[in-house]
Amino acid sequence: MVRLVCLLLLLLLACSCDVFVTGVGDVGEPCFGDGTCLGSLTCNESGVCVGSCPACVTGWTTIPAGTFYMGSDSGGPDEKPVHPVTLPAFEIMETEATVELYRLCVEDLACTPPDTASQCNWNISGREEHPVNCVDWEQAVDFCRWAGGRLPSEAEWEYAARSAGQDILYPWGNDLPTCDRANYTGCKDETWAVCNTATGNTSQGLCDMGGNVWEWVRDRYHEDYTGAPQNGAAWESPPGDYRVLRGGSWHVLAGGLRTSYRNQAYPDAAFSYYGFRCARSL
Repeated sequence: MVRLVCLLLLLLLACSCDVFVTGVGDVGEPCFGDGTCLGSLTCNESGVCVGSCPACVTGWTTIPAGTFYMGSDSGGPDEKPVHPVTLPAFEIMETEATVELYRLCVEDLACTPPDTASQCNWNISGREEHPVNCVDWEQAVDFCRWAGGRLPSEAEWEYAARSAGQDILYPWGNDLPTCDRANYTGCKDETWAVCNTATGNTSQGLCDMGGNVWEWVRDRYHEDYTGAPQNGAAWESPPGDYRVLRGGSWHVLAGGLRTSYRNQAYPDAAFSYYGFRCARSL
């Protein structure tokens, strides 16, 4: 009703001033001629009004500023060289983005529905608290924008997974993975609800930083860390074909849960073991 009243007032003002206003500015409708929409709605690249909901995600966890050594001397070639990174404080979602949260973004027309192939959680009864999976990199970017955040940089992700930069092998410490700590190959053979166990949490309480679904980050994939930023920023250049994923999944062996382990994929890949969480600057 409020939107309708506002729309009528705008149309009356436009007519009285002999100004032509294009669009109607409501959700799913064309933007006004000046690229704006009603209320808090925003105009997307296609000239359509979409919603935004920074208040929809409430589980933000603050990660304090600090310096840590990123990478691993004992890992694969793409985990080298180990290098210092200094980050400002930031916030990151306690959980991987859930089906329930992602549905709100779809209803606001700010996100497109995920794939519905085998083992995808979308439109499966009882999976509302499971991580949304079968989403590609752009879909993750769109959701984080809708939620008032962004994808974390790879450095931010690893720093958070290391419990604010500790020298540990896994998010929970150095003890070997078990199905009580993480969801990986041989545990459930599909996703589980986010925060299903606290035993594998980081010191700051982040859930599922090891296992459940791989998590998209902002960075383009590079074959090693030579020339990587040391300020925590995402490494976007030079352009490459792949984006980085972190954290392992229900479909990976235990070694893929290490805090320094890296994966890469084409940004349009949307598998049942791909998901994400968002971050935001302070």
